[in-house]
This record gives sequence, C-alpha cells and structure tokens, in this order.
Amino acid sequence: MSSPKIDYKKSDKNYYLPKGISLIELPALNYLMIDGKGAPTSPAFQEAIQYLYATAYMISMSYRNPDFIIENFQPFVVPPLEGLWTSKNEPRAGKLDKNDFIWRLMIRMPDFVDSEIVEKAKKLVESKKGFDLSKVKFEAIQDGLCLQTIHLGSFDDEGESFEKLFEYAKEHDLKAVHKEFHHREIYTSDFRKTATEKLKTTLRIFVERGQEK
Repeated sequence: MSSPKIDYKKSDKNYYLPKGISLIELPALNYLMIDGKGAPTSPAFQEAIQYLYATAYMISMSYRNPDFIIENFQPFVVPPLEGLWTSKNEPRAGKLDKNDFIWRLMIRMPDFVDSEIVEKAKKLVESKKGFDLSKVKFEAIQDGLCLQTIHLGSFDDEGESFEKLFEYAKEHDLKAVHKEFHHREIYTSDFRKTATEKLKTTLRIFVERGQEK
C-alpha cells in the first residue's frame, strides 16, 4: 500500500493559512534556500525561484528516476515559495528602495529529506538543465514565536497589514523583534500566475512576550 501524499498546505493550515491575526510558535523546519539581494524584478531573484523549484521537483519526482532512490521516500506536494526579507537601509519618506532588499527564498521540505538527498538532486538538475546550483542550501530554520496574518492584494500595500500586526502585538504584551530578517512571507498563491488584486500572502513577524519598558 502506497504512502499518503504529504500536502503541508492542507495538513498544516496554521502555518500557511492563518485565520485573522494569530500567534504561533514554530519549531525548526527544513528548507531549500537561496540568499540574495536586490529587487524582486531582478534576474537574480527570478533565477533563485527557478533553481529552488527545479531542486524541489527533482526530489518530489525521484520515485520516477531509477538513479535517484530515496530511502523512506513519501510522495509530497511541493509547498509554496516563501521568503525572509529585510533591507540594508531604512525607509525614505516612508518607502523602501526595492534595490536595497536582502532576501532568502525558501521551499519547505519533508522530514525524510536530508543534505545528502539535496546534493544528489542538485547534481541531477545541473546535469539535466545546465544550472549552477551552488547557491542552493539546505538548512533547518526556527521562526519561534510569531504573529501572522493573510494579506490580500498587492505586495506594495503590505504595510497596512504589517501595521495591524504591530498594533496587535502592542495590545497583547508582545514585542516585535528583528532577527536576521525583518519578516517572513509565504506566497500561498503563485504571484507569477495570479492577478495582483487576488494575491494571497501570509505575513509573519517575529515576537517575544513582554514589551520593552
């Protein structure tokens, strides 16, 4: 009997599709990732998306490849793209220069995936497509205690949703903290194929209990 297919978007709805504003505490989870900087329209950003998906799909489709046998493999749906974001400069006149963005694009991986599997997948993709996947990393990241909500519409209007998160934090004795990155975004709708007004993005900020005195 075949194993049931893992679909985190359905089985872990608190992670991907929070209701309203919610407080969540997350353990360390495994991700494929690429670090970069610059605007989301930059070639480096677009390449990072392509490289991550190519690696993720090579792993998810490994059961079709006799040269890529994964022990304890379980079928899975490749989860949505995610990103950790910050900027090397403060906002000017309330706006950030997108060229100053520092980002880490990520795709969550099931527990059976390890670094050896990822390296094998990268080599197969490089051989098949000619990509240089040296920047694709595999690490466990722990967001810890977070506030999150779903933002509907343009990325340029995310500030309104962040303000709601920060206000909620103040009202509930929580302190927003800037870790290595300012926040996480989870693209539950594919922004490459979805109309701007229909975009659905989960926004997550990092918090601690107890505000600064």
